[in-house]
Amino acid sequence: MPGPQNQHGLLSLEGLCGGYGQAAVVRDVTLTVSPGETLALLGRNGTGKTTLLRTIFGLADLQGGRVTLDGRPVPPRRPDVLARRGAALMPEDRGVFPSLTVAENLELARRRGFTPAVDPRDLFPLLTERAGQAAGTLSGGQKQQLGIARAILSGRSLVVVDELTQGLQPTLVRDVLAALADVAGTGVAVVAVDQHAGLLLDRCRRAVVMEAGRVVFDGPSAPGTRADLDRLLAVG
Repeated sequence: MPGPQNQHGLLSLEGLCGGYGQAAVVRDVTLTVSPGETLALLGRNGTGKTTLLRTIFGLADLQGGRVTLDGRPVPPRRPDVLARRGAALMPEDRGVFPSLTVAENLELARRRGFTPAVDPRDLFPLLTERAGQAAGTLSGGQKQQLGIARAILSGRSLVVVDELTQGLQPTLVRDVLAALADVAGTGVAVVAVDQHAGLLLDRCRRAVVMEAGRVVFDGPSAPGTRADLDRLLAVG
């Protein structure tokens, strides 16, 4: 299903193909994410969501097409370029530094001159309670909180969270999505990624669904589209 295109988007993908070495995982993905937009990137396990993110952020091989951020091309295999331009990714493995404390992880993520709309310490009291604890000793759910906090602190233009619900209680997922909506309200683009639609569709205004490395749905996350989304995401 063709998706809405916005030529003035913050993040634009044009015919993007990506993977690892000669193995193509993502094929011909074209989409645009606008400033202040909240997008749910969905799909069953193994459909290419994580590889798409890794290709965008220079952690997988760009095999075709191009990535632009704020109108400027992003060279392949250069995650530092996106970071300098204010794009932040919380990867599937949370991306925390295990030998550093919680406080040190947060301090490294901060961007000079940037204050996010949400203070992660208010969102996650754990970050204050365990400030001096090594991140590697946290539980999976606690690392998830730290990883999301780091993305919020460093994403002054774009925040992308992979496997957002992993290890989080439903009530905390709601709080995180509400916080990300506040972040988007300041003009930061937000992409929440998961294999379960669940609460994401209630908070994100647009949904993109991947299947076999391609985008098969790109449209509003509205009641009228839920039947199509449920069908595409059904396990079977």
